[in-house]
Amino acid sequence: MEDFRTLLVLRAARETGVLDALVASADTPAAVAEQAGVTERAAEVVVAVLVDRGFLTWVSGAVEPTNRMLGFITKTDVRSIGSLPHALDVADALVALPAAMEGDDVPAGGDTDRAFRNRLGAAAARDDAAVRAAVTAAVHERPGAESVVVVGDDAGHHAVECARRGFDVAAHHDDRVVDAIRPVLAAEPVELVGGGVAEPVDAAADLAVIPHTLSRRSPTAAQEVVRAASESVSAAGGTVAVVDTFGSAPGLSAALLATTPGGAVRDADRVASWLADAGLTDVRTSDVPGTEHRVVAGRRRAVQ
Repeated sequence: MEDFRTLLVLRAARETGVLDALVASADTPAAVAEQAGVTERAAEVVVAVLVDRGFLTWVSGAVEPTNRMLGFITKTDVRSIGSLPHALDVADALVALPAAMEGDDVPAGGDTDRAFRNRLGAAAARDDAAVRAAVTAAVHERPGAESVVVVGDDAGHHAVECARRGFDVAAHHDDRVVDAIRPVLAAEPVELVGGGVAEPVDAAADLAVIPHTLSRRSPTAAQEVVRAASESVSAAGGTVAVVDTFGSAPGLSAALLATTPGGAVRDADRVASWLADAGLTDVRTSDVPGTEHRVVAGRRRAVQ
């Protein structure tokens, strides 16, 4: 993760058009200064930072973008975006936060197509080991499960991991996300289901997994997701498992305050109460080993 000073320099480069100039044709600080309309001193410093951080490399007296710059060049494949563009969007929102704190509005730009795809890019860049650990912890809550519906999985990583373990998997998300990740998951044995995460899926799945999505939503919206998931699992003991960050996470809390209209890091007990309110029983909380995440899970009582 870049330190905050580097993020602010990158943010300035993006906002002033320096990144656009470098991606287009500018290959020296002087050319950057001319095309972006910044001072040569500023161009020299920003180019030096980008070279130092691995976004540019010097080749025969000119700078060229490296693969690390791909996230600023193309947004077509969310896997090529990486986590940094989203981190810059969060930095933008944090800079604008003082004005937003006087009301309920998220800073402008938080729901642009660029920010949306950058969010998916950050999800696609999530550590593979953390995804595997989350899936292991979630499926542990429903031994013998054969079918899984994964709800609100921004890049589809958790759904793919479930499928690779032999489960019959559906990935349920808003239509906009489904459209964005469909090309990425085309070769994976995962059924994509749109229509909105607050609507149940006619799946009668053994297990519903909700990874890293409730914290981005308001309490009311999050409860609707939980209720829809509970209606998407089998009435004969189907289980809902929520994977997220719970308790104290100041950095994430600040990011959610700045980038969402009602998101927050919540206590596990509060989410557990939402599962209970949705009619789930045996609600319990467990750790996701090797990560800062936890699982809150409950099951539908089997109908006699």
